[in-house]
Amino acid sequence: MVEKHSKMRNPVRLTAQWLFALNAVIWLAIGAATLLRQSGRGSSVGIWVLAVLIAGNAAAMAVCAWGLGQRGKLFIYLALLVLAVNILLTFTDQFGLLDLLTLLLDLVILALVLVLFYSKRTG
Repeated sequence: MVEKHSKMRNPVRLTAQWLFALNAVIWLAIGAATLLRQSGRGSSVGIWVLAVLIAGNAAAMAVCAWGLGQRGKLFIYLALLVLAVNILLTFTDQFGLLDLLTLLLDLVILALVLVLFYSKRTG
């Protein structure tokens, strides 16, 4: 039976959705921690720009989590793009433990989304 009409959820898709949602929560926490840590140092436009970018990243992760549930090919492409940008940007600044953890999470999600991408193309 075709997956669209199946009552069973694809475990790869479901796992990718949950991990994207987890990633969104992590990035929201990073943004909040950044604002709290920098709040005592005076108002800096740079910190607010960074916080907005982090919130935008969290929103992109949340959209990917939701979109993968819609089963559209466009959302698989969006997920691949968001992950590629996140993985690339991980290496453009100082690399610490938090970077390593989010990178590993991104790589796991990437593997799952690639499974979805290739299963859509072949089946």
